[in-house]
Amino acid sequence: MTGVPGFLDHQAKPGVHHIALGGALTMESVGAMYRSLKPFEEGAALTLDAGAVTAADSSALALMTTLIRSARARNMRVVVTALPVALSSIVAIYGLQDILASTDA
Repeated sequence: MTGVPGFLDHQAKPGVHHIALGGALTMESVGAMYRSLKPFEEGAALTLDAGAVTAADSSALALMTTLIRSARARNMRVVVTALPVALSSIVAIYGLQDILASTDA
């Protein structure tokens, strides 16, 4: 645990980044979480695990799409895992299923 609300862990090893999100991802927590992330490296793989998210608002969606777009701009493979119902319904409302699909991009 990093001490940042809504953030569990960002493990960065050569070629691999794993970000585990958890807790409430809301306007109050996502800014601090984003600032605490390590930079992505070119061509690495990113796994974004949202399985421990307990509450979310549209800022959670903004955070996740920003991370995905940043990773793809660096030619990273992106996998989103365990998208909880709290986020799935927001994704459907905004029509972002293709961006946050739980598959390799």
